[in-house]
Amino acid sequence: MAKDRRSRDQKRRDKLAKRNQRSCKPVSLAYMGRKFQTDELIPTFLHTEIGIYETYVITDRKLLDSTVAAALEKLIRQMRAGTLPPLTDRDEIDYRIGQEEELVIENIRRNWKHHFEDEWQPPKDKLIGVLRSILGSMEKVRAPGPRSQSYLHHIAGFLTKKVGVSVKQVSADMKPLPEPAEDELVRLGRQWVLENNQDAKADFYELASDLIKNGQAERVVNGCHLLIGEESDVSSEAVVELSELSCRARQSLISAMG
Repeated sequence: MAKDRRSRDQKRRDKLAKRNQRSCKPVSLAYMGRKFQTDELIPTFLHTEIGIYETYVITDRKLLDSTVAAALEKLIRQMRAGTLPPLTDRDEIDYRIGQEEELVIENIRRNWKHHFEDEWQPPKDKLIGVLRSILGSMEKVRAPGPRSQSYLHHIAGFLTKKVGVSVKQVSADMKPLPEPAEDELVRLGRQWVLENNQDAKADFYELASDLIKNGQAERVVNGCHLLIGEESDVSSEAVVELSELSCRARQSLISAMG
């Protein structure tokens, strides 16, 4: 092994430089453990994700996972620093394009406010723990790349099918706007998962393979996570298969990114 011929001062400077490089790296706020996944905090998790899902619908389903993550991190830092601005009493939502982060935070806080008016409010450290745990969940389901929406599809499936949450877009005169067209991949997946239709399953896998080959792997990831979110039995064979297909589509995205 070659002898290190640096002087003591050079070694010290290099050591300090490496330490400074490490300290400049952003520290992830995501929490990957299960400490906050308790029965008493389930309602807080639920109302937090309802606020996120409301924002997803309000933005015409264009909201990105990365925007949600940035909003949660901002909310955590504001709560820790005690710099949260007052929440207005009005329930009207003033959405402006380019202010999606603020809208996520506003909708979460409004859902908290309404829920905590009648139910137990966790202390600040537990509220922050819920937000950090959601960030951790996002890390597990987010697709590679900046345009990921797989987390949002996942909670959309969970909240609408398992919990019964309904969020509708309305026009300026308060008339309901039409729902987006159902994705063909999701339609086939539902026939397979809910009805045990094996022909639909074969068609689902054929379409998914074609999409992956043709550069639409992200659509497959989103569809799989929507279906996983909808499935009542998270240990079912269908969920296992959907998770494996999602991983295959993710790998295709990673390969395409180089």
